[in-house]
Amino acid sequence: MHIKEVRVEYARRPHAERPIRDALQTLSGGGHVAVEVIADDGLVGQATTSFGRGDGAPHTLAVLIEEELAPKVVGQDAERIGQIIESLKAETEYHGTDGIATFGISVLDVALWDLLGKAHGVPTYQLWGAYRDRIPAYAMVGWSNYSVDELRRQCVLAVEEGFRGVKLKAGAPTLEEDVHRIESVRAEIGPDIKIMVDANQVLTVNEALRRGEAFGDLGVGWFEEPLRADDIDGYAELTRRLRIPVATGENLYGARAFRRFFERRAIGIVQPDLRRAGGPTEIRAIGALAAAFDVPYASHGGGPAALSLLLCAPSAIWLETGLRASPEAFPRLEDGCALAPAGPGFSWE
Repeated sequence: MHIKEVRVEYARRPHAERPIRDALQTLSGGGHVAVEVIADDGLVGQATTSFGRGDGAPHTLAVLIEEELAPKVVGQDAERIGQIIESLKAETEYHGTDGIATFGISVLDVALWDLLGKAHGVPTYQLWGAYRDRIPAYAMVGWSNYSVDELRRQCVLAVEEGFRGVKLKAGAPTLEEDVHRIESVRAEIGPDIKIMVDANQVLTVNEALRRGEAFGDLGVGWFEEPLRADDIDGYAELTRRLRIPVATGENLYGARAFRRFFERRAIGIVQPDLRRAGGPTEIRAIGALAAAFDVPYASHGGGPAALSLLLCAPSAIWLETGLRASPEAFPRLEDGCALAPAGPGFSWE
């Protein structure tokens, strides 16, 4: 089975009247890029990648895929995905693979694995060797622009929908504001639901130490990305000194970057992002490294590919997703866990 064609479409997302916000940025619009990888036998692998901001990013990525990446994919053996991905890294090395080029490689990687699962007639995770068929799920619901009352309502709704945990944005101007928001949510959802917090890179090491101690006293499950993503020395210090697990990884590119964090013991919970880490091929390597270094692995973001990777990672602990549009929405939840995709490739059913 060889790749006959790659099709690319993109769309901008209109700006929201009330955009969501974290401590670092306002997620005002962006859009998505959809890719189809078509085999010579007619099978089609599909994938979509998205941007929370950057109006020109979807068009930019679509052009990069069409003019630079797709020509290296067409004509290749669809079962040699690792070889294809390495060729795309080499093709983009001159201008830098990290960044938007990795978004393009990742979405093609997802589409290729979707195609291979469909070719074998099974969910893709079954090709990788699964450790489980479900994983605990939490809802990212606590955006910084929400009032405390709205924050409480969102978290209660997540619990009512069956989630075992919720995540709140932290990094407010003062520690007291962060603490008030956490305590207000805890009073509403009770002691048995996990609360995680995410500061989105805005704190100094000293302030992260101060807030991390306070969050640990409040029983918070983890303290996510308090420092700049590349501050490996700072993360090593936080991981060594804080009781609360320090989570990071959503803004790291490629397994080699993650390896350096593991080697420095600079990561308490690893969180690869499907778009930035490099797609399933690279994240499977990251998951193996996490297990080798005894580091728990939680996804950044959801969707069937992210869930499939968690099912096959030895140290996986949580899937991140959002509120459900309806009781029939995917992923299916059972006893607080997201159930494995059931259809071929990355199809839900």
